[in-house]
Amino acid sequence: MSELASLIDPSKRIGTVTRVTASAVELTLPNALAALGRRGLAKGSVSDFVFVDCDRSAILGRVTEVGIPDRQRNVLEHQIETDPTVEPQGRVQLLATVSKTTRKVTRGINTQPRVGDGVYLAEGGALSNSIKDALEGDVKGDGAPILVELGHLSGLDDAALSIPPEKLFGRHCGVFGATGGGKSWTVSRLVNEIVRIGGKCILFDPTGEFAGKVAAAREFEFSNDQAAEGRLARFPSEKLSELDLNALLRPTGQSQGPTLRSAIISLRLARLLLADPVRFPQHAVEGSDALRIEVQHNDQTVGFIHLDENRTVSKANQQRKPLGRVQLMLADQLAADDCDFDLKVLSNQIGKECLFPANTDGTFGGVDPKQVGYNNTLVIRIETHLSSPDMSCFFSQEGLDICEEIEGFLDDPAARALVLSFENVSFKHNARELLLNAIGRYLLGIARQGRFRQNPLVCFLDEAHQFIGRSVGDDQNSVNLDAFGLIAKEGRKYGLTTVVATQRPRDVPQDVLSQLGTLFVHRLTNERDRETIERACGDLDRSAAAFIPSLSQGEAIIVGPDLPAPLPIMMSKPEKGQQPESHGPKYQEFWGKAEAAPLTEDF
Repeated sequence: MSELASLIDPSKRIGTVTRVTASAVELTLPNALAALGRRGLAKGSVSDFVFVDCDRSAILGRVTEVGIPDRQRNVLEHQIETDPTVEPQGRVQLLATVSKTTRKVTRGINTQPRVGDGVYLAEGGALSNSIKDALEGDVKGDGAPILVELGHLSGLDDAALSIPPEKLFGRHCGVFGATGGGKSWTVSRLVNEIVRIGGKCILFDPTGEFAGKVAAAREFEFSNDQAAEGRLARFPSEKLSELDLNALLRPTGQSQGPTLRSAIISLRLARLLLADPVRFPQHAVEGSDALRIEVQHNDQTVGFIHLDENRTVSKANQQRKPLGRVQLMLADQLAADDCDFDLKVLSNQIGKECLFPANTDGTFGGVDPKQVGYNNTLVIRIETHLSSPDMSCFFSQEGLDICEEIEGFLDDPAARALVLSFENVSFKHNARELLLNAIGRYLLGIARQGRFRQNPLVCFLDEAHQFIGRSVGDDQNSVNLDAFGLIAKEGRKYGLTTVVATQRPRDVPQDVLSQLGTLFVHRLTNERDRETIERACGDLDRSAAAFIPSLSQGEAIIVGPDLPAPLPIMMSKPEKGQQPESHGPKYQEFWGKAEAAPLTEDF
C-alpha cells in the first residue's frame, strides 16, 4: 500500500462533510446504523479517529457525536428490522493537520475542510507513524532517538505511541485520575521506562505501593523498625531549616519563640567557634571539661566566651562584649537557615537563655526562674521529639543518611531509580509532609549547583495533593510546603523535572499546574477536578474533556504543547512484578470466614 493510500484508504470512507465550523465538521454517516444483524458492519462511532481529505493534506479528527436527524427518528423503530432509509449524521472535532507528502502531524488546522470532502477512518499504523515523526522531528541525538513507550491510541491496537523524554518530561508532567482510573499504573510505567532507556529518577512513595515494583531500584524507607537491613534511612536533622524546626516544636510567640531563636544562634555560634581554634583560641577550665574561647579584635583580647561541658554557651553573669563582637564577626554564618548543631543540647541551651535583664557592669543577668518556667513546655516537647519513634526519621541516629545515599545514587552511573517509601512515617506533627518537603528542598539545592545539567533527573511525587500548596504548623510557626512547587517553577533550567501524580488536581495550586507541560488525564468524575484540568491546559477543550468521566481503567487523554492534539491512549499494562499494590480491601478473602462473635449483654 502506498503512503498516500495508507493515510487515505478509499475502503475506509465513512461519510461526507456537510457542514464546517472553525473547530469541527458535520458529516453524513450512511454506514453507521447498527441495523439488525449488521452491527459488526457499521462504520463510524464516537471516539473513532478519522482523516478529512483536503487535497494536499488531511485533517486529523475524532468523532464526538453520532445521531439520527430529528425528522427521521419517528420511523427508525419501524424500519430497524428491514432496510432502513434513515441516514445517521455525526460531528468530528478537528485536531491537527497531516501532510500527505511527509505524513507529519502539525498542530492547528492549516487547511479548512470544505463541504463535500470525504471522511475516512484513520489507519492505526499510518497515524502512529505520523505522530512519531512529528515528535521526533526536532530531537537531536547521535543515533536512533530514545523513546518512552507508553501504549497505543484508544481503539487502535496497531497505533503504538512513543514519546521522546524531552517532550514528555522536559516541561514537567502531570498524572491525574480518580481512584481505580489507572494513575498508579501510569506512574509505574513511566518510572520503569526511565530505567529501561537509561535515565535517572527518584520516586517519592507516600503509601508504599511501589515497593519492589521498580526494576533494579534502590529502595529506602523511614521510621520502620522492621525495615530490611540497609533500607532504613533518616533525614539528618542538621539539614532541616529553622522554619522546619519551629513547625515541629511549635514554640509560643511571646516567650518561647524568641528564646528558641536565641538558643539556636548560640549553638551555631558554639559550633563556629570550635571549628576555628586558630582564629578563636581555646583555653581549658581547670577542674572541668568546660572551655573558655578567647575573642580578639585588632590583635587585642576583647574577652572570653564560656562553653560548658556540653559545649553550650553559658551567659549568666558573663561579659556581653565578647559575645557581641563575635556575633558581628560571624554575622553571615549565624544568619544561615539550617540546624547544623547538636539538637541533643538544645533544651540545655534554652535554659541558659532564660536570664534577668543585663547588669549595669556590662554582664548578662542571672538565670530567671520565671522565664525557665515559661519555656518548660518547649523543653518537654524537644525532649519528647528527640526520643519519640514518630520523629525517628529526623532525630534518630539509626538508619542511613538519606542525603548521602542520594549523593551516592547520583554519582553512580549504573544507578537508575531510587524509591523512597513514606508508608511508615507518622502523620503526627506533620512529620511526613516536612520530611518530603525537606528532601525536595535538598534536591533543589543540588540542582542549583548545576549537578543535573549533564545528567537530568526526574522526580515522581505520588499523592501530590498532600504535599504541594499547603502550610503545616500553627499560625505562628507555619511552613509552606513549597519545595516541589519551586522545582516545578525553576527546576527545568537546572535539569531537574518533576512528575506530579494526584487524584485531586483541584488541590494542586494553579501556579504549579500552569508549569506542567504534558498531562495524563485518567478518569475524573468530580466536576471541579475536570474544570481544574481544563483551565490548566488550553488544548483540552470541552469536546475532548467530555470523554474524561467515561475513560476505562488504564485509559487516559494525553495533552501537551509538543503533541499535535489531545490524544486518548490506552497505557500499556505494567509488566509482571511491576504492578503497584493499589487494590482496595479484599472483602471476599477476609470476610465471612468465621462466625461472628455473639453480642454480650451487660445488665
